Amino acid sequence: MSSAEMKIITCPKCGQDNEVKIFRTVNVTTDAQLHDKVISGELFRFRCPHCGHEAELKYPMLYNDMKYRFMIYYIPEIDRSSVIDEKLESEYAEYAELEGVTRRLVGSFNQLKEKIHILESGLDDRAMEIAKVALYDVVCKRTGEKVSGGYFSKYSESEDLIGFTFFIGEDNEHLVQTTRLEIYKKSIEIAGDYDKDTNRNFLLVDRNWARNALYRYKKKN
Repeated sequence: MSSAEMKIITCPKCGQDNEVKIFRTVNVTTDAQLHDKVISGELFRFRCPHCGHEAELKYPMLYNDMKYRFMIYYIPEIDRSSVIDEKLESEYAEYAELEGVTRRLVGSFNQLKEKIHILESGLDDRAMEIAKVALYDVVCKRTGEKVSGGYFSKYSESEDLIGFTFFIGEDNEHLVQTTRLEIYKKSIEIAGDYDKDTNRNFLLVDRNWARNALYRYKKKN
């Protein structure tokens, strides 16, 4: 089940207090309607009924998908690489075979959406991060431009490719870079060799994690 609580939020524009529903845990298997509200950002959107001011709310939330067997702990601007939350562990103790559930930590809303997309697709997010880093370097060299980030945007077995959309230049123009699935499959091997037990806690699998995995692989081989 999902859990929520009411909080008083003071509008930064007009100063009026507003009672807002804040979700601490979201279970999209038992509360399917919350899935789209998370993806669209509606769950984190504040609109003052007094002056109409809109803002993004940032607060910790656990996203739980029992169907695809993954949990994502969203902690805005987290600066740790992993988290063990004993309270959450006890609350989800009834979750059968909890150790077989992928547990991830993210620090931004965009990372949350990307992780959901990847894990719902049945893909290995560790391998996707490694493949993204490899293509990130390719895009940097090819364009000679600053690349501020990117996200997973395409996967096709029939076309034998995966793709990522990157933001390049001062205007953050979108550029799609694709590569063969062979790179993804190799990345699975690298990820497995680097981190053989990722489900003991909530792990932050991001660009830094992927670069460390690649560094360890290259040094070993």
